[in-house]
Amino acid sequence: MEILDENFKHEQKYLDNALKIIKEQIKDKENDCEKGIDYVQKLSKYHWQYRSEMDEVERATLRYDVNFSAKLTNSELSRLKKLRKAYDNPYFGKLNLEIEGEQEEIYIGLIQIMEDYNNIVTDWRSPIASLFYNSKLGNTEYKAPMGMISCNLEQRKQIKIDNGKIKRILESDLYINDDELQEVLSKSSTGKMKNIVSTIQEEQNEVIRNLNDNKIIVQGCAGSGKTSVALHRIAYLLYNDKKSKAENMLILSPSDTFSSYISNVLPELGEDNVMQTTFSDFANSFVSRFEKLESFTEFVSKYYENINTDEKNSENKFKFTIEYKDALDKFIKKLSNSYRFKDDFSYNDLTIPCSYMNRLVDSLSNDKTSLQDKIDLIADDIFQMFSDKKSLSKNGLKKKIAKELIKPAFDPRIAYNKFLESEEYINAFGKKGKKLNIKLLEYPDLLGLLYLNFEIVGYPDNNLINHLVIDEVQDYVPLQMEMISKMFNGATITALGDCNQTINPYHKYESLNEMSNILGRSTKYMELNKAYRSSPEIMNYVKSLINNEKIIPVRNSQNVPVSVKEVDKNDIFKTLISDILKLKENGLEKICIITRSNKEAKALYESFKDKIDNLEILTDTLEYNNNLYVAASYLAKGLEFDAVISYNSKDNPYEENDKYLYYVACTRAQHNLIVYNEPKVLKRGK
Repeated sequence: MEILDENFKHEQKYLDNALKIIKEQIKDKENDCEKGIDYVQKLSKYHWQYRSEMDEVERATLRYDVNFSAKLTNSELSRLKKLRKAYDNPYFGKLNLEIEGEQEEIYIGLIQIMEDYNNIVTDWRSPIASLFYNSKLGNTEYKAPMGMISCNLEQRKQIKIDNGKIKRILESDLYINDDELQEVLSKSSTGKMKNIVSTIQEEQNEVIRNLNDNKIIVQGCAGSGKTSVALHRIAYLLYNDKKSKAENMLILSPSDTFSSYISNVLPELGEDNVMQTTFSDFANSFVSRFEKLESFTEFVSKYYENINTDEKNSENKFKFTIEYKDALDKFIKKLSNSYRFKDDFSYNDLTIPCSYMNRLVDSLSNDKTSLQDKIDLIADDIFQMFSDKKSLSKNGLKKKIAKELIKPAFDPRIAYNKFLESEEYINAFGKKGKKLNIKLLEYPDLLGLLYLNFEIVGYPDNNLINHLVIDEVQDYVPLQMEMISKMFNGATITALGDCNQTINPYHKYESLNEMSNILGRSTKYMELNKAYRSSPEIMNYVKSLINNEKIIPVRNSQNVPVSVKEVDKNDIFKTLISDILKLKENGLEKICIITRSNKEAKALYESFKDKIDNLEILTDTLEYNNNLYVAASYLAKGLEFDAVISYNSKDNPYEENDKYLYYVACTRAQHNLIVYNEPKVLKRGK
């Protein structure tokens, strides 16, 4: 007991000193920020008052001073924000090491804290901190900038701090102690995803800290922490690549609601939020002359709400096949070979006869050379031919050639309509496709139209983006992934998903590793098979759906079996109220009633919105901050709740091809799952 008390005294003394240092640094930084803001304001005021009396050089110099000082002050404000956050919880872990005969104590927290060149707290992203997450006690090593460092890891401690006091110290021989992890997992869901920095597991850490592979595909089961891993990976990349800023990162997320849900994680880690968008919103920048673009969610809802005819479903399925892409590629090649220069080519002081330009075009017209490659080769040829002309720019030539050769005659909507009536399309599908509706560009045609447009006029230059994260990547079809790979060819890519959570009824990957062929040979495929979200009872209930024995439930058993009930329409209100009250009595706050389709969700919501307090219907643009929702399964994807009531209508049940959708619905629940009218698909799986 005395040894334990001495340990606590030592750790509390260290914490008191760390808090004192942080408090002093906060005060100093507040003074620096105040001075910086005051200086910028004075410079700006001076510039405004005396701008008419300055010459151009003086004005430029002053503008530079203002911008430089503002940038410096913003950096100081950012550090101040991090210090204030660190003061609430300076660190969460400790390593006792022996390195080259020297004993060292390393305290690990969200950010680095130094005093007089001494490390008081080490950033969790630093090389030495990797030992906290993935090394056994004893002789080990870690990778530092100067090479591998050997050491003896003598102790690993997890330290719980609350309100400036040490509350708990846990020693762990192997990675993160289970007690700490289980405490985190047992907490209730909130409206925002939390960081997992103190409980990152070994397999998660391997993804987060991977700097060897530019492109990573992560297959992770439901609740494996894929999104958390992606966000912590962004924070890690920002730490290791000093040239990259938050504005150089982009997340393609499934919905605006999901973006809202994850918006707290990076700020909690001391980093600014990065840009987030859905693929449909991203595509909107490149498609015009349509009143509306159909989102992926709107597209799949038509299937699950039985709006589409069999003929429509057949055509939708075709548009996600390799046969569709092959037909589109053949049409694009034929269209590319039809382009000719109509006038003499003029660029700056250079003029080349139309006949010569077309001879160049003809010499490159074959089935292997794309139109953009053809333009590049023509530009190279002209640039070399007139290399003595200093006014020539190769990039300028390419743009001018593309404009003269393509743009006067190219309209992507007209071209795509011609494709739908072309022999290439008819040979592949068996008949003509229906022309585009200017009021609504449907999702499959959006992908085809984008691809046709980019292959003809060239892919957009996204040099600003250094790293791209694609979440829920299982719902991105091969054509999308090919476009993304070409659009972000200079960026590193982290793509995360789960084949078993596919909600696209027309396409499914057998393995996400299939995407490696699209992203390139250097792509690394990784798996996360531990399920942290749902209880073992819930995971065991749904295992028969997907037949995946790799999944390992990590949460402690709560001895709360999945409750299955037969509920008649006449009794649903009474049963719902009773179950919701019981769940809340058991301390479960965030509850969602999940239906197969949005049509069912809307009907349920309209029936009970005036009878159940604070009930909201979940949409793909809603702020995720309420405690009681009704939602379609495909809109709840990626989110989590304390408890889920899965409502399966006898009139519109989950069928065999909906089993992945049902898997999504059930695995949104952390602690408790209640099933109304168990679908036949699960009964067949038993």
